[in-house]
Amino acid sequence: MQFTRRQFAALAAVVFLPGMPRAADEENALFWRAKSPANDHVLFGYVRIRADAFPDIVTEGKRLIDQSKKVLIDVNPSLILSTTKFKNSDITPVLSGLTPSGQDEFKTILSTSPAKGAIAKLSGFEASLLLIGEGQHAFAPDAPSIGLALAKYGASIGRDVETLAADGEMQAMQKPLTLETVNSVGPASIIYLLELRRRIGPIGAYFDELYKARKSGEIASLGEEITARGIVTPTDLIDAEKLRALLIERITNLPAGTNAFVILPIGLLNGPYSILSELRSRGAEVSAIG
Repeated sequence: MQFTRRQFAALAAVVFLPGMPRAADEENALFWRAKSPANDHVLFGYVRIRADAFPDIVTEGKRLIDQSKKVLIDVNPSLILSTTKFKNSDITPVLSGLTPSGQDEFKTILSTSPAKGAIAKLSGFEASLLLIGEGQHAFAPDAPSIGLALAKYGASIGRDVETLAADGEMQAMQKPLTLETVNSVGPASIIYLLELRRRIGPIGAYFDELYKARKSGEIASLGEEITARGIVTPTDLIDAEKLRALLIERITNLPAGTNAFVILPIGLLNGPYSILSELRSRGAEVSAIG
């Protein structure tokens, strides 16, 4: 088994959980303005979605980039994180722990997935990645994710495009994926995901619909529900506190007059890992703008 950055990003929608009160307009926003005496930044919350499926969001992002002097993105989109390999014999397959009807449902859903030839060998961790990503638009070289598309647009019109966290800093914050973590996602978690799928349809497609409707609050709430059921998320695989602190420092210490369009995971604009309250405490006026 290997775990790559692309799989890591598949859970982006549940990277950070809710838990702090938010103003009503912030429940339905992807764009925020953080204004201070020295700078006036736009903060954009992304998830791993295909840009061309959300043209109105891309159009708004481009308009705001036109008004900015610089584009900043949290992490290098081409960053290569370390991969983890385990012996198949050490991985606990999840299929046998499901009820007979659950096994049939599981097999049917994954029969069209990239893992269709190895369904009986899948760990609960691998199965959760596939179930949570089901129905999302696939990326391609000519169809990038929304964050990457906006960064490329900024470069195309002559804006400086820089990352807030260097590759080495991100690699240092990565937590190794252990066999214990992989095997910790058991049948109960998969049964929950199957029940959730019956409730809302393919989970990845549902997250896409929430994002299209700019329902960031509902994205966060569903993320909380999923992680409460023992699903491993990127917060288990990276030091989220260090990343949050680093991004806050980089944004608040930008030179006066920078006025950047800042591309961040939506989880850093919602919930206990949100940077908005910290920006406010440092003197910025922060408000949702769309």
